Amino acid sequence: SFERRLEQFPPDLIALSAMTGTFDMGINLLKKFKSKLKCKVIVGGVHATIAPEDALMPDIVDFICVGEGEELMVELCDCLSKGKDYRQISNLAFKKKSGIQVNKLHSFVNLDELPTPDWSIFDSRHLFRPFMGNVYQGSFYIMSRGCPYSCSYCVSKLMRQTLKESGSHYRFQHPTTTIRHLSDFKKRYNATWFKFADDSIMSMSEKFLEELAEGLAPLKINFGCSVRPETTTDRKVALLKQMGCVAMSFGIESGNEELRRKVLNRTMLNKQIEQAIKIINNYGIRISTFNMIGLPEETRDNVFETIRFNKRLNIEAANTYCIYPYPGTEVSKKYNTKLRDGKGEIILLENASVFALSKMPPLEVEGLLKTFNLYMLLREELWPVIRYAEENTEVGMDIFDALVKYSRELLKAKHSK
Repeated sequence: SFERRLEQFPPDLIALSAMTGTFDMGINLLKKFKSKLKCKVIVGGVHATIAPEDALMPDIVDFICVGEGEELMVELCDCLSKGKDYRQISNLAFKKKSGIQVNKLHSFVNLDELPTPDWSIFDSRHLFRPFMGNVYQGSFYIMSRGCPYSCSYCVSKLMRQTLKESGSHYRFQHPTTTIRHLSDFKKRYNATWFKFADDSIMSMSEKFLEELAEGLAPLKINFGCSVRPETTTDRKVALLKQMGCVAMSFGIESGNEELRRKVLNRTMLNKQIEQAIKIINNYGIRISTFNMIGLPEETRDNVFETIRFNKRLNIEAANTYCIYPYPGTEVSKKYNTKLRDGKGEIILLENASVFALSKMPPLEVEGLLKTFNLYMLLREELWPVIRYAEENTEVGMDIFDALVKYSRELLKAKHSK
């Protein structure tokens, strides 16, 4: 347990990395053992960068890291261990009587100079990954940092603006670095499955992917990745397949082109998505989609445009979320959303329907979230029955459970042929 670890190894510094949705969880854990903490606490990650005032608000937080923390952590630990003044360390922010001070930012770290990530510090049980009925060893890996796109609901544009002093936010390491790291992982941990967490792997050039494929193919690994239709080409998909790609995640977000363009700033056309899916299917790569509902101005009919579009594409796995207006994003600013509720708590991602941005009531959004895949997988004659499964009642839950079981049986039968 965390408490036992604090007793066994009294730390000099606790570093918490948090996204917006997990920030309060981490802070509440630290508060629970406040009496046992005899050290400084620093918070880093996306939330500290996009909402520094909020991240510094808890009394238990001494510092935050704005932007990248590799160099900051070394400097801060050195200052604390030697009793030196830490107040001028780049990327550091802390409270003052007059407010908060955010120091100047240092240049972005050279990704090729970073060592292979040390997985040995984690419980080995975290290195098992299920995929299509099998279990593999491996975990997440990222070759790049940042994203070249400016989706209105995403923090990438805000991160670019906040950290522009540090240099070009979107960058990626040399293929030889990735090849070296993944070779180390396979040798040290028998890792053969990876999820590339890069925002869009096909944004990289063909030349980059060719060099990567040449080095990764001999490793005989499997991996999944995220892609965008605008950058999907036959040649790039072929190279990813060659190096071990078995799964791709694809952001449709909405089946309504106008909503996708005007609300989300995603300009791709449905025909581009269909063409990209066709290319990927030709290589036998499993496809899952990302979809959002509860969009500003969205109606129930718009949600079913998204469902029918996935259905037309023969998608079997649709990841569906309610849009979350992260602080500082275009969506948050336009619709003046609040990060915290009346109790002062950050609204959780699973409760995002309470932002009530769409033309549907929150309960209807939640019901559609729950049943999205049922509508997508089952024939339309069953849709009136699925409608009852949207309801959060005993009868609705019983119908939902029965339909989920039926859907699984259909998919099992389909893949056993």
